[in-house]
Amino acid sequence: MKAPEDQEIHLKGAPVSEGIAIGIPIFLSYADDSDIPDFPISTGEVEGEIARYRQALSSSREDLKKLQADLAGEGSKEVASIIGTHIEMLDDPLMTTHMEIKIREMLKNTESVFHAVINDYEKRFSETNDAFFNERLSDFRDLSQRVLRNLCDSENISLENIPPNSIVFAKELIPSDTASLQATRISAFVTQSGGGTSHAALIARAKGIPYVASVDMEILQNAKGKCVIVDGLTGDIIVNPSHITIEKYERLKNRLTKQYLQLEKDKHLAAETLDGYPLCLYANVNTINDIDLVHHHGSQGIGLFRSEYLFMQDPALFSDEERQYLIYHQMLKRARGLPLTFRVLDLGGDKCSDLFEEMAKEPNPVLGCRGIRFLLRRTDIFRTQLRAILRAGLGSDLRILFPLISDIHEFREVKRIIEEVKKELTSHNIAHNPQPLLGCMLEVPSAVLICDALAQESDFLALGTNDLIQYTLGIDRSNPGMSDFYYPTHPGIIRMIKMTILEAKRFQKPVTICGEIASNPLFTPLLIGLGVQNFSCAPRFIPIIKRTVRHLSLLDCCDIAEHVLTLRTSAEIASYLADCLHGSEGQASLKRDAEGI
Repeated sequence: MKAPEDQEIHLKGAPVSEGIAIGIPIFLSYADDSDIPDFPISTGEVEGEIARYRQALSSSREDLKKLQADLAGEGSKEVASIIGTHIEMLDDPLMTTHMEIKIREMLKNTESVFHAVINDYEKRFSETNDAFFNERLSDFRDLSQRVLRNLCDSENISLENIPPNSIVFAKELIPSDTASLQATRISAFVTQSGGGTSHAALIARAKGIPYVASVDMEILQNAKGKCVIVDGLTGDIIVNPSHITIEKYERLKNRLTKQYLQLEKDKHLAAETLDGYPLCLYANVNTINDIDLVHHHGSQGIGLFRSEYLFMQDPALFSDEERQYLIYHQMLKRARGLPLTFRVLDLGGDKCSDLFEEMAKEPNPVLGCRGIRFLLRRTDIFRTQLRAILRAGLGSDLRILFPLISDIHEFREVKRIIEEVKKELTSHNIAHNPQPLLGCMLEVPSAVLICDALAQESDFLALGTNDLIQYTLGIDRSNPGMSDFYYPTHPGIIRMIKMTILEAKRFQKPVTICGEIASNPLFTPLLIGLGVQNFSCAPRFIPIIKRTVRHLSLLDCCDIAEHVLTLRTSAEIASYLADCLHGSEGQASLKRDAEGI
């Protein structure tokens, strides 16, 4: 019988980047508060401290420029652009004039002042529950670590020279260190914090490195010196695996490698079922750089560009039409003629709620001034964005989507404002797209219940199933404690999708599914059977959904949907869909395609 210290230890985390890794753990740590010198300075020493700070910023900028050039030389343009963002952040007033003012006010050494300012900024940043803001914290920590290392003239923490086949464990990964690593040496990442949209996660996926987050580092201290398996498909971490377990995961790793190569080989194939039923697979994007992934993964267009993320990174854009125009124009240029759906600003809830009085201190932000409600109150911001989009969209397949429509009068008001904006542009002889396609995003039950009326008023519809599930079931999807009650397979949600598809087809209007279920092969046959022809998901899921589609027949999908509509509980539907997925050869997703695991 094994001694306890020789037994397998099984932990569960959140999968961030897919893949299987078997290796030896390396624990990475960054400077903590106890490492930062803290002492007073005299007024006569202030200018010297400021000069030293400016030199640290200059050294940090040079470090990042070298890293950016190396990445660009490797062909990692998307990752290089992230480092470019960090370089720009070094010129932010927070990092320049504000810091110098604080050094003069606090009369302390630069390291201490810098650390205090960054900590205060991080604290305010982390008070929001919005995942995007929380994950951007890593960018600020990245810069603070780099600047502090240059201030203290300390040896840089580097992942470049660690032993091959290493699995990196850290409380958090900072993006520039992640970008500098050699994928041939790093087998996987495991962190305590971080998420799927963090820059470190994006870099890991770009380099093909498995990544699992939300794992307790204290427990993993026992893993030092032992073999570790990281399953980036399921989020499983296995410390000290047995020979049998290692053999199983080695078979799975080899199998996944073959499947990935096949997915890449087949990405140019048509997205159609075995019996020739065509579908459109679009991509959801958050940044201009995501468009490169759209082309790489074989998407047929951009089904949802979440424009608010640009403004969350740079609030100055709210009133800057010209800069918005240049960004949108560049996006359309990089789309290379593919259709691009701009979703106008979807603010509110926890997005930028501290920037606008209309959103401040709402008792329930998710049910407050958000989405189209905010834009109809702040028509100055709305008109500025519409002008920029219409100007940039000249000569393109331009589509504009409006979030959180709950009533027909809201969409009519939107159309009235658009007509006014077009007349203004025409009167000033400003070239623009005069006939963009206008769409309603259905995210609340009231919109679904009047989808027939909205279909007649709009050019297309989009089902935002993430919010639709939240508002239909009365579940705050940002609350981790409510995750057990968040049922994508709830019969009410399935019936809402069916209702929307039927009404849209009656008026010959296309519908796109934009929520997470669009990226899950478990739902693919059901959605096809319900009549969905347009899917929009993160670019990396497109090859998997395409493969799933190409192993299905329309007739089988209709039978699946018909049976699902007779089931009464979420559990019954989930179980049935899983059985269907496993029951047909070639339909199983990568996450469920392992024998014996």
